[in-house]
Amino acid sequence: MKKALWFILLGLTACGPITKEELDQRFAKVDERLSKLEERQRRLEEQNIKTETRVDNLAESLTKLRLEVEKLKTGKDSTVSVRLPEESKKNIQIQQKPSESYQAEYDEAMNLYNQKQLSLAKEKFIEFIRKNPKTPLTDNAYFWLGAVFRDLGELDKAQAVWLTLVEKCKKGELPDCNKAPSAYLQLAKLYELKGDRQRADEFYENVIKDYPLSEEAEIAKRKLGK
Repeated sequence: MKKALWFILLGLTACGPITKEELDQRFAKVDERLSKLEERQRRLEEQNIKTETRVDNLAESLTKLRLEVEKLKTGKDSTVSVRLPEESKKNIQIQQKPSESYQAEYDEAMNLYNQKQLSLAKEKFIEFIRKNPKTPLTDNAYFWLGAVFRDLGELDKAQAVWLTLVEKCKKGELPDCNKAPSAYLQLAKLYELKGDRQRADEFYENVIKDYPLSEEAEIAKRKLGK
């Protein structure tokens, strides 16, 4: 880019005399503007990540509220229906007691994530999934484990975790899949970062097809210009 600016500024010398000092001053101003633009871009990217995290946290709170409402409706035992893709004919149900300790374990992992203690959060989410492979919060644990890897810069591991989540939901192996649409979107964004637009569009199409009534499907439609 500086070479191009040299040619422009040299062209200006044809219109009138310009000293090397003036030329250096102009370059300094251009460099300063470029630095400011780069800083602004960095801040916008950080704000985007923070916004996505706030949206995910809001979805997390709504999930907890739905669980509490379900518990109040059914008393001691809560029957939680699976959220599977609409075309799936499976309808798995699982009995969970409101007082089960997995909620506290999950909350501990989430608190660590919100406090940016990513290494500890990673271990807690992995432990939660190992100990609680089929609870209404297992899909959430998979999703946030992927988010931890993303925030740590380990994008391949984040991708593997989110792919595991969507595959388990397709096979009906989890009792709840409310985070599957979000995992689809995150996978699409990862492929966008890698410059693989075709694969990114495939995941946008998948969330529209599998979860057409979700908010994530609306986001995917906008991404695809539909």
